[in-house]
Amino acid sequence: MTEVRPVGVLTGPGRQPAALLVVLSLHAAVALGMVLKLVLPRRIEAPPEMEALDELVSAVQSLPYWIYLPCWLLTAVLAAVARLHLWCARDPAGLPSRVARRYRRALVVMLLLPFAVLSLPVVPLLAWPGAWAATVLLCLPTTAYALTLVHCAQRFRRIPVPLLLAAFGWGAVIAAGFGGTMNDWWSGFSTLHFPLPENPLDATYRKTIGAPMVAGFFEEFGKAAGVAVLFLLHRRHFDGVVSGIVIGAATGIGFNFTESVVYMSEWGGAAANFHHWGRQALGLMAAHTAFTAVAGAGIGLARQLRGRPRQLTAVGTGFLTAAGAHFCNNSVIDYLAKGSPRWLPAGEAAGILIVLPAQILLLQGPLVVLYVLLLRRGLRSQAGGLEAALGSLPPRARQAITTDEAALLLSPARRFRLKVDALRTRGALRQRLDAHRRLVRLHAAQLDLATERWHHLRGERDPAAPDDAVLCERILALKGHPAGPHVCPSPPAPRVPQPPVPMPAPAGGKDA
Repeated sequence: MTEVRPVGVLTGPGRQPAALLVVLSLHAAVALGMVLKLVLPRRIEAPPEMEALDELVSAVQSLPYWIYLPCWLLTAVLAAVARLHLWCARDPAGLPSRVARRYRRALVVMLLLPFAVLSLPVVPLLAWPGAWAATVLLCLPTTAYALTLVHCAQRFRRIPVPLLLAAFGWGAVIAAGFGGTMNDWWSGFSTLHFPLPENPLDATYRKTIGAPMVAGFFEEFGKAAGVAVLFLLHRRHFDGVVSGIVIGAATGIGFNFTESVVYMSEWGGAAANFHHWGRQALGLMAAHTAFTAVAGAGIGLARQLRGRPRQLTAVGTGFLTAAGAHFCNNSVIDYLAKGSPRWLPAGEAAGILIVLPAQILLLQGPLVVLYVLLLRRGLRSQAGGLEAALGSLPPRARQAITTDEAALLLSPARRFRLKVDALRTRGALRQRLDAHRRLVRLHAAQLDLATERWHHLRGERDPAAPDDAVLCERILALKGHPAGPHVCPSPPAPRVPQPPVPMPAPAGGKDA
C-alpha cells in the first residue's frame, strides 16, 4: 500500500498560494505601521492638563488596530487547528481535500474581514443615516453606468459579469478598508512623530505633508492587489491588456463609489453637490478609475509576456505609474486647497465650474488618454490574433465555427445588428428574448474557442482553460446538434477512386 500524504491547508490547486500571499502582504503593511508606531519615540508630549484628552484621542486612533489583532489571532488558531486536523485525517477517499478547501475559505474570510469592517463609514451611518442612504441611492445610477460602459468596451471576448462585480466589490470594500486604515495610520503617526521645527504646533500641516504620498501608494496598492488576486485565480479570463484594463477600471469604480458616499454624506450632506459633481460626473471615468486601469493594464500585459523579469517589469511599471499619478494629483489639489494662486478665479461658482474641471483635465486627463490608447491598441491586437486563430482552426472545429461565422465574429457591428434583428423578428416577446439570449451565448462560446486557439498559437494557453473538445461540444449544443461521443467530428475523408479490376477473358477466343 502506498502512503497517502496529508493535504496542506495553505496549499491549493493552481495559483491559490500566490493569491494568499498577496492578501497577506496587505496585512504585512498594516503590521509594519503598528510596529513603527510602537517603536518610534513620540516627539510631541501633551501638557498635563491635556493628558486625559490625549489618551482618548490615542484610543480612538488605535481602534482600527484592535480589529486586526483579534482577526490575526483567530486566523493563527484556525490555521493550527486545520493543520492538525488534516495531518490526522489521512483518508485517501478525498475527504481531506474537501476539508482543506473549507478551511482555506474560512481563512480567506478571516483575512478579509478587517478590511470589510473598516470600509463601513461608521460616523456617517451613526450621525447622518438619512444623508448616507440618500447618497448611496444618488451614486448607484452613475456607478452602474460606468460599469456598463467598461463592460461594453470589450468588443470581442468579455470578462464574465460575476468576475467584473467581484472586482467592483474588492475596490468598494477591501481596497477602501485598507486605504482608510493606512490613511488613518499616517494621520496619527505623522502628528506625534514628525513635528516641524519652525511650527511645532501646526498639527494639520504636519499630517498633510505626506498624506498625498501615503494615499497615492497604499490606495493604489490595495486596488492593484485585488486585480492581482483575480488574475491569479481566474487567469484564463485574462486575455491581455484589454482584460487588465477592464478589471482595473471596475476595481477603481468600486473604490470611487465608497469614497464618494463617505465624502458626500459628511456633515449631513453639506458638500454633497460638490463631491457628486467632481467624483460621480467629471471624475467618474478618471481619478481612481484611470489610476487602477493603468495598473491593471500592466498586469494584463504580463499575461502575454514570457520570462519572470519581463512580467515583473510590466506589473511594476503599471503600478508605479498609477501611484505616481495619484500622488501628483493629490499634491496639486492639496496645494490649491490651502491657498489658491492669484491667477485662479475666485468664488464658489468659479471653483466648481472652472477650477475643478481644469484640475481634472490637467492632472487626470493624461491617465485617461493613456488607458484609452492602451485599450485601443489591445483591441487591435486581439482582433488580429482572433483572425489568425479563426483562419487556422483544425478541421474538427469547422462545424463549431464555419467560415461565415468566423467573419461575423470579427465584426462587432455585424454581431450587434444580428442581435437587434433577433429582437425585432415576429413572434412573442418571450420567444424573441430566448432567441437573443441563445445568440449571445453562441457568440460568447465561439469567441471562447477562438481566443483559446489564439493563446494556443502564441504558446500561452492556461492549463485551467477548458479543452477545445469541451468548447466545441458547448457550441454544437447551442446550435441544436444532438450530443454524441464525438463532439466535433472531422469531415469524412473524400473517396479515392480505385483502379478498375481487370476481368478475365471468356473462354472461346476473342469472338466469344
